[in-house]
Amino acid sequence: MLSRDENDLLTRVGPGTPCGEMLRRYWWPIGFSELVAEKQSPTKVRLLSEDFVLFRNGAGHLGLLELHCSHRGTSLEFGRVEDQGIRCCYHGWLYDTAGRCLEQPAEPADSTFKDRIRHPAYKVREIAGFIFAYWVRILRRSCPVTIYSCKRMANGSSAPAPNTATGYSARKIPWTRRIWSRFMLPNTRRWR
Repeated sequence: MLSRDENDLLTRVGPGTPCGEMLRRYWWPIGFSELVAEKQSPTKVRLLSEDFVLFRNGAGHLGLLELHCSHRGTSLEFGRVEDQGIRCCYHGWLYDTAGRCLEQPAEPADSTFKDRIRHPAYKVREIAGFIFAYWVRILRRSCPVTIYSCKRMANGSSAPAPNTATGYSARKIPWTRRIWSRFMLPNTRRWR
């Protein structure tokens, strides 16, 4: 039986928790492609104890931003999707899919304040009708996509094989090894 601390280690997935940090290193399916049409109203997405807004701008590019605007904290799910990005409904700040602030209507025309604003944005990919998100911010690190091929491999096996170009392994993620070695592996050995 798990102690209270061990249970918290495995079940808490918020930002800054060990299991939450481990799970944020993977691509997560967050919706279907039909969920977000071009220049349609944005969609609120909640995953791993965090809230985001998912939208598709006028050029057809997907964007995933933190839910609350950098200016006054208004929910961007009530924002207006435009050709270049999403505009906050409160003061009209316009963000692109990478989180850059493109316009601030209340600022003077020669102001450079908008160039210093970066709203937290996350990588989004559309694969086979699904929308996948990577929970590490765009600016902090690269985000490899592991594509599984379900076709028969060259060695004759039919099991899906991961793309080896990602460079991720359990050795590079210490919490993964710790959690698997402490909780999962002892349970699997019991059934052999």
